[in-house]
Amino acid sequence: MKCKYKKRFITLVEMMIVMFLIAMITGVIAYNYTGSLEEGKAFKTKMGMEKIHTILDLYLAEHPQAIDNLDSNWKVIVKSSPMVKNGDELIHDGWGTEYQVSRSDSDNGIKITSQKYDAYQIKKKSK
Repeated sequence: MKCKYKKRFITLVEMMIVMFLIAMITGVIAYNYTGSLEEGKAFKTKMGMEKIHTILDLYLAEHPQAIDNLDSNWKVIVKSSPMVKNGDELIHDGWGTEYQVSRSDSDNGIKITSQKYDAYQIKKKSK
């Protein structure tokens, strides 16, 4: 008694269906991942602003006369701080643009801003 086995091959339609499902799942994951990237950039920016603020506060506590030229000198202060491993990276926000540092008129302190972070916060509030 001979048994004949019929060989079954994967058809082109089956392969296309599997590829479509893989592409769809990848698209959903990529869409969700994009939001996480923005949150990560915002977190890095917020932590960077806090670290810069701390470094500049400590510097100004030792050198109060430096507040007058802080706008042009802040990058050198941050890069030369012993609290910083990579100063070139710290002077940029999560999106790669430089922070803006200026004197705060209200309390004679320091104001650190990032245009991209401000835009992210506005976009986040509007959702």
